Amino acid sequence: MSKPVEIIFLGGGGGRWETIKQNKGTGGFRITTEQLNAHVDPGPGALVRMNQLNIDPWDTNLLVVSHCHPDHYTDSELIIEAMTFGMTKIAGRIIGNSSVLLGNEIFEKKISTYHQSKVLEKHVLKVGESINIDDVSFKGTKTKHGDPYGVGFKIETPKGIIGYTGDTENIPSLIKDFSGVKLLIANVVRADIKVPGHMYSEDIISIINSMKPSEKPELIVIYHMGTKMKEPDKFGQLITERTGILTIPAKIGLKLTIDEKIEYEYLKH
Repeated sequence: MSKPVEIIFLGGGGGRWETIKQNKGTGGFRITTEQLNAHVDPGPGALVRMNQLNIDPWDTNLLVVSHCHPDHYTDSELIIEAMTFGMTKIAGRIIGNSSVLLGNEIFEKKISTYHQSKVLEKHVLKVGESINIDDVSFKGTKTKHGDPYGVGFKIETPKGIIGYTGDTENIPSLIKDFSGVKLLIANVVRADIKVPGHMYSEDIISIINSMKPSEKPELIVIYHMGTKMKEPDKFGQLITERTGILTIPAKIGLKLTIDEKIEYEYLKH
């Protein structure tokens, strides 16, 4: 039998003000399988939070970046330096959207040519495309956000499918893209007010309640919460009551263990 899949969050915050204040943390999250040790969206503080939680950055063998905003990419080059043992070896892989890896008419690329040259593989992921890395498959899902080339991810692991919305408004494709996932990581920046390019509470409630009962996730983790999200636990309870699906907020040190069921705990830091 394969080992359980583990996810550890290095924060639950997002957006400009939360990134500056660092109350909730913006370090992204780690996914570990039998073969893969991935860091997804390493924003500011990723390495600091890893140190606090006794996570070894040298173990990383995949960097995943959804789009070209600072709260998702700023520590990417440091993660690459860890993957490549201080840039002394060709090692590790990158999955990123086109803005992050190539740049475009709106954004300069956010990972330097030098850093990209030190990895074994780099993959530009587009909506609808899939990339297989070791025992995990990453499929790009559609978003509507400030980076028009941004993606979410449908991540197929040996223990079930993980959905990660990335930063996006509520768009119709989210229902289809994330129906049937075992775990949904949903970027919800505000509790009660709609913000362009992002979701708020009513959006995620509507998405879940539009799914067939048999295709709803086992667990929802609310992620990328802004500075005005004052009571994340209360917010999670509201979504639980309105959808019937257990919903918890991401926090620094939230650890999920995915096997037949999903268990969670909060690591000390």
